[in-house]
Amino acid sequence: MDVCGTLPSPSSPNDPGNGSPRSSAPASGKAALGVDPFSCLPLRLVLLLVLLAGQAVYAHAREEKEKSPSPPQVRLIQFKGVRSLSTGELKKIFTTKEKRFKFFGKAPLDEEVLGKDLDLLVKYYQSRGFYHARVVSHKVLPLVGKDVRVEIQIEEGPPMVVSEIALQVDGAREGPWHQALRSLAVLREGERFTTPAYQDTEKRILRYLGDWGHPKARLDMKATLDKRSNTAQVMVEVQTGPLCHVGDITLEGNENVADKVILRELTFKKGDRFNSTKISESQQRLFNLDLFQFVDITVENLESVDSTSIPVRILVKEAKKQTVRVGVGYGTEDEFRGQVQYEVRDFLGNGRRLQVNAKASSLVQFLEGKVLQPHLFDAKSSLTLTGGVRHEDQESFENRKVYVSPLLNYKWSERLSSFLGYNLEANRLLSVDLSKGALGPIDDENQEYYVSSLLMGNTWEQVDNTLNPRKGWRFLQSVEWASVGLGSEVDFVKLALEARGYLPLRKYGVLAAKLKYGGIQKLENTTDIPIFKRFFVGGSDSVRGYPYQRLGLLDRRGNPIG
Repeated sequence: MDVCGTLPSPSSPNDPGNGSPRSSAPASGKAALGVDPFSCLPLRLVLLLVLLAGQAVYAHAREEKEKSPSPPQVRLIQFKGVRSLSTGELKKIFTTKEKRFKFFGKAPLDEEVLGKDLDLLVKYYQSRGFYHARVVSHKVLPLVGKDVRVEIQIEEGPPMVVSEIALQVDGAREGPWHQALRSLAVLREGERFTTPAYQDTEKRILRYLGDWGHPKARLDMKATLDKRSNTAQVMVEVQTGPLCHVGDITLEGNENVADKVILRELTFKKGDRFNSTKISESQQRLFNLDLFQFVDITVENLESVDSTSIPVRILVKEAKKQTVRVGVGYGTEDEFRGQVQYEVRDFLGNGRRLQVNAKASSLVQFLEGKVLQPHLFDAKSSLTLTGGVRHEDQESFENRKVYVSPLLNYKWSERLSSFLGYNLEANRLLSVDLSKGALGPIDDENQEYYVSSLLMGNTWEQVDNTLNPRKGWRFLQSVEWASVGLGSEVDFVKLALEARGYLPLRKYGVLAAKLKYGGIQKLENTTDIPIFKRFFVGGSDSVRGYPYQRLGLLDRRGNPIG
């Protein structure tokens, strides 16, 4: 066996040959048996080989990195020569994007992708009526570090202008349909010819005829473009087809929901003149019932030229009969919170829904039941009956309330809806934590207050999505009037106004803003407004720059008065 290292000499005092006992521990700096691993030639060679191999791997990685450096990052895309279209509109069609934030983030530049974007840019210009548009040049200019600026020079050229729109309806150049159909055309004589306007004109004419009982109408559009004179001649030939009526209405897929619940939401019935808009409205109404996962209304027999009876097939897929939703969270104001909702659809039939909601946090605990009855008198009216018990442990008071409130809702249009209702509640003011000078004449602990009031209000809105708006606005107004004439022990009128706005910020999300105003005035023999009916402002749900309920009047100890 080849052992490298230094062995004890025969004259060593630890040599058992001189009669001295051998030490059980090796000498300092030596391995067992007195072997120094760093003085061993084979071990030194192994360590040297490992170091050389590591250096080779590092050099190779560095060489590969130098061969394929990180791509430039696009900070800006600038267009020159753009006069008729917006630069923001042009950037949207590009696959090449700018950095979301100018000084950080990633937006790698790919020359091949940029070349395809430039080709697409020319086609986009042509679809907007500029058939002579071309990209004169493009430059990639360095900025700071890896950041670059892409500069694109465009020559738009003259636009293609509509010189004539010739309309024929059932072979005639004039007739009862012509004035209405001409007004529907998005294309206008003397204006720029664009592909979207050309396509929309066809859709609008067919939709209009479908609303007037002609779902079998046929339309043939032709456009003759002269690039020399930059003029476009448009020929529209319309065949209205026969006047049609709604035929048999068949329902499929509803196992638990009664047929009458579906049929009453339809804005058409058998024998009515066909109307394509009413088909769409009926589909949306069925969705709004929240009873179905899927609703499809199919208009059949459109290919038959002779038949004037149009059968309609309605296919639905029912939602789950019962659902349970559970949520938990934590907030700096209400600390740990939990919420449970139990819902029964088509509760006792007739399309109504039952909801039971429970919530608990350090501030509020409640148990509430709600019954929603759609189609009370007609499709625009509904009834909501709410009742429950609510316990509030706020900064300055503790109150327990038992309440019931029926509300009649009416939807005047897609934008405007109103409600009228009644509220009856019994409040027990369990405690009031205010200094003596701030206490009101009716802020008595363990005192019960009955409130009987009328409720009314309106909602006026124009949003893209009712449940999850990203664009549009809402205006909400509500009034509560409590009077001794209604059996109330406190008399007041309370007004609340609220405006909300939603603005999409491209890919960054939605900018939402809310402005709220409220006022309350005591009436008749009431000397003061009870603390549980006052306004409290401040915190995450109102003015976020202030602590919870601390914006407003405070007593000497800093507790909110309301």
